[in-house]
Formats: sequence, structure tokens, C-alpha cells
Amino acid sequence: AAVEGGADVLVMCDTNGGTMPWEIEKITKETLSKFESTTFGIHCHNDCGLAVANSLTSVQAGVGLVQGTINGIGERTGNADLCSIVPSLALHCGTERMPCKDNL
Repeated sequence: AAVEGGADVLVMCDTNGGTMPWEIEKITKETLSKFESTTFGIHCHNDCGLAVANSLTSVQAGVGLVQGTINGIGERTGNADLCSIVPSLALHCGTERMPCKDNL
């Protein structure tokens, strides 16, 4: 419905912070395959200490937008830490191991 309504970006959320990286990869790939012309994003919480890992895994799986906060500050145990994500993407995006969308 959101795509049909004109949404430019859809954001997947791990709101409880309990999803494992291998699950994030599977969910991301399955979801993106159903909406090939839509940009997807990811929003992860850090309840299991995996918000950064899950965000990077989502990028590797094809998302084009990552939401997070400076130092991961957020409710409960926090959000994905942009101070870790941004340098990781800067160093690894576009490599053989981590192909990234041009618009990330």
C-alpha cells in the first residue's frame, strides 16, 4: 500500500533489537526481491548488542538508507551507532565483500 501510495523509501525496523544478523540478511533479501524498484532502509535497536552489525548486514544485502544515532544513544539499550557505521561504510563499501548502493 505504501509503494502504491507513492512512498519513496520503506524502512524495515528491528524495534526490539533481537534479530540476529543472519535473520536480517534473509529478511532483507526476501523483502527487497519483492519491491525491486523501491529504496529500502533499516532502523535497528541495540538490545542484543547487534544494531551496528545488523545495519551493516542490511547494507550488504541491499538497503540504501541506514538510520541511527550519534553514539547509539536511544531508548532502552540504544540504537545503531552512526559513529561506528559511517566509518565502516566509508572503508568497506564498494569492495568485493560489501557492494553498496550508489545512493547510500
